[in-house]
Amino acid sequence: MPAMPKLALPRARGPAALLALLFGFGGFGVWLESSGWLYVWFPNLLPPPIATDGSGTLMRISDGDTVMVRYGDLRLAVRLRGVDTAESVHPDATKNTTAGAEASAFTKSYLAGKSVRIEFERRKGLIEEDRHSRALGWLWIEAGPPGPEGDELFNATLVRKGYSAYETKFGISPRHHEAMRAAEQEARGQR
Repeated sequence: MPAMPKLALPRARGPAALLALLFGFGGFGVWLESSGWLYVWFPNLLPPPIATDGSGTLMRISDGDTVMVRYGDLRLAVRLRGVDTAESVHPDATKNTTAGAEASAFTKSYLAGKSVRIEFERRKGLIEEDRHSRALGWLWIEAGPPGPEGDELFNATLVRKGYSAYETKFGISPRHHEAMRAAEQEARGQR
């Protein structure tokens, strides 16, 4: 009687192996993923899922177009969509500019003590990221009760005040394209 050939199963490697191991533990893996801790421990594995409410706590302002927010259990660096202010905290000091320092100072003073809400573009249920693993989002300054009525889109404010042009390299948001174009037109009219 001939010997039966051994069944060879493909092996997962790298991040896929880690995910298979975590989810192989059943409830523990599901808890890790749903709580957000999987993304805290392994931030470059997958971008975090989008929560339903979008409320966040502003923790720190890195520069004119990047803020750090508490979003659920996560601490996220958020790169504001539609804007690109000059550099102020680049590791290569020769790339930092006076205009970048002014944009950073404006962002810090303008957002000081304000309640904010973060809005992310939905991509298969995940937060879209830039090449530096920063979440891409829209920052709303809350004017009162929850809801968009009266809230201020800070991304448009940066454009309106002349700290950035309307930047579309990460794509155009159908919801905010007209507001960003109007802010750009207003900035051109003030010059």
